[in-house]
Amino acid sequence: MASASPHASSTKRRLDPVALVIGLTAPDTGLSRRGMSALHRLRMLQLRAVAQSRGAFVKIEPRDRPPVLDFGSIGRDSPLTHDYHSLVLLDLITDFPERGAELRALLQARRAGLDVSNLAEALWRDDGGEAIAAAAKQHKLDLHLLAGTLWVALKPLYEGVAAAFTRHVKPEAGCEDCPVCGGPAWARCGDRLRCAVCETMWHCDTSQRGYRVAEGPQARGVNRLYDAVSGQRLVDIEDALIEHAFDSGPLTELLQLLESPVSSANG
Repeated sequence: MASASPHASSTKRRLDPVALVIGLTAPDTGLSRRGMSALHRLRMLQLRAVAQSRGAFVKIEPRDRPPVLDFGSIGRDSPLTHDYHSLVLLDLITDFPERGAELRALLQARRAGLDVSNLAEALWRDDGGEAIAAAAKQHKLDLHLLAGTLWVALKPLYEGVAAAFTRHVKPEAGCEDCPVCGGPAWARCGDRLRCAVCETMWHCDTSQRGYRVAEGPQARGVNRLYDAVSGQRLVDIEDALIEHAFDSGPLTELLQLLESPVSSANG
């Protein structure tokens, strides 16, 4: 017998907060309906990876000044880097079977000597792009798929390490970039900024900056801003939404690549 309680129906209608944030912050990605669904599933995969891997990240050695953590060495040394990359690839093979050969080639290359741990460290070097390009050429891989899947796979590691660290150490206030990892800010909530890489939030007074509202429609609770002087762009997010907010840019770029014609994605 169906429950007559009003709470039962309201529970069924309750919005998934991650889906809501995606809908508000990434409505103009150009992704198909399948692509948007894949975006949601990838984010949920990242969040599950963080939740299920607590305490198994890597030993850290904080620096004396920001950025206090070296995510290059963390990605290189963590035993989870390979596991996270496999999870992402297997998930994408299911969602994009027409790209399965290219995605499985990444798994096969790892068995043939592709060292994703060293590539994870290379992502944070100025010359890291050359190292990743050389690895892709050596193993005959799509460069953009290699770099894109690796970055998406590493994000939950970055988020998990940063969250564990900031539970004990308050991030330094006033920094232009993330005081934990050095990543750029992608969002603002009140007097706090949010890192595009590890999603750390830190206090920073932006009241004197020349932010203006970007052209085009704006979602309620989420305003796209830009600094007329520096050109920096931020998403201004209300308190009620910030908990589940994340920078979807790297995930979106990877999914756009997977949805593009196969011929244009190779090379």
